[in-house]
Amino acid sequence: MQGVRVMKKLAVVGGIAAGLLLTATPARAQWMDAACNLSGAGHFLVNSGKVYLEGATGESDPEKRERLLEDAQRNFLEAIERGEDENPAVWYYLGRYYILANDAIGADSAFHRAEQIEPDCEEDIWLHRRMMWVPLINSVIDSLNSGSASGAVPVLYQANAIFDEDIIGFYYLGRVYGAEGELDSALVYFKKVAEMGTEDENRVESYNTSIYNIGLIHGMLNEWDSSAVWYEKYRLANPDDLEAMIGMAKAYTGLGDERGRVLYDSVLARAEAMDATDLFRTGESLFMGEDYHSAARAFEMGLEKNRYHRPALYNLVNTYLAICQDTTETQQAVMEAAANMEAAARRLVEVDPQSYDAASLLAASYQIQRKDDSTLAVLERMDVQRWTVEIDTQQPFAGGYNVEGRLMNLSEEEETETSLLTFEFVDGQGNVVATDTLDPRTLGIGEESPFGLMVEGEGILAVRYRVGG
Repeated sequence: MQGVRVMKKLAVVGGIAAGLLLTATPARAQWMDAACNLSGAGHFLVNSGKVYLEGATGESDPEKRERLLEDAQRNFLEAIERGEDENPAVWYYLGRYYILANDAIGADSAFHRAEQIEPDCEEDIWLHRRMMWVPLINSVIDSLNSGSASGAVPVLYQANAIFDEDIIGFYYLGRVYGAEGELDSALVYFKKVAEMGTEDENRVESYNTSIYNIGLIHGMLNEWDSSAVWYEKYRLANPDDLEAMIGMAKAYTGLGDERGRVLYDSVLARAEAMDATDLFRTGESLFMGEDYHSAARAFEMGLEKNRYHRPALYNLVNTYLAICQDTTETQQAVMEAAANMEAAARRLVEVDPQSYDAASLLAASYQIQRKDDSTLAVLERMDVQRWTVEIDTQQPFAGGYNVEGRLMNLSEEEETETSLLTFEFVDGQGNVVATDTLDPRTLGIGEESPFGLMVEGEGILAVRYRVGG
């Protein structure tokens, strides 16, 4: 089957609702004295380090601030070397130093030691941990919302090191790893979220999405037992979620459980409310479960909403071909499927006219129906075809559409000159939103030449092309 699995909840990084995270005053804006009784704070080295630290907190000159921080660290480390390693104030203020130095790992280690020696400072340390955590998390969210995940993982590791009592840092690690295709790592962090749970109403959506993604990833790994378990858990809170219904149906089908077919029937009964992508995904799942008639129905309904979606047309043609090749089908059913295959293949050739594969499928539909003249005519055209178009990727993005593919020389004996290609980017009903052209190219013997086109335009759902201007 052709087509790209769409994982909306896993792959697309969404925005964060206003007010989801705490607002934290930057640590260097205003000095805060310890809110707990710290024995040993009067030691001359500790006190000197604290003075330097307080000065660095409000210092705007980067060079002066850096010198003050170095002096503070030197005093704290010297105090430890002189036998103050059991002094909680040393470790507490060393943790505060690491916050100003933007070293979450160091801050976590120092604060942990301070809490061991002076448990009464736990609440105060909790506050400073969270104050460092908030801007780290917000920086990641800002990056992800702007479409960039670069550098997010190390920042999230730091955030979770300094404060690990909130699920959101682990949730975003799961999303970043999932978007990068590192499914095992994504599972680790989504399951961490599930294990932690949440009583914060601002985190319920992130928690539920993590449960969904665990089921989704197990399904992507063909681990159907686990996939079904997690989808069932997700659907307790979201019984009408169509994507979860599709995922659970796929898991049940993978297990050979009849409940899969029942769920798919429920999904298709709601086709009016579904978008084309969900219907295409449903068709793919049904095809993999060898329910070819229901798969064809799903693809046909999806194509009513996105008439020129090339991968779905390929899938529909191949689904009818599978029915024709099913030895359990009656002759009448085979001929009906072949007629439907021909109609779908004609639409496919209209979208992808220079495709050798599309022509082959049209010829196969004629052959099954014993339309010998039509079969021969297509085969003769294929025999003299010197080059073909292969579409590898086609997908929308915010405000536009992208298509990538290859021009391939079918000849093993001579160079081939391709023709001008005009690409039309269309909405669901085939209305042209934008156009672009691909100039002729000279291809060597057996050569292929990649191409990529990107256009802007709202509402583009598919692309088709024609040979010539």
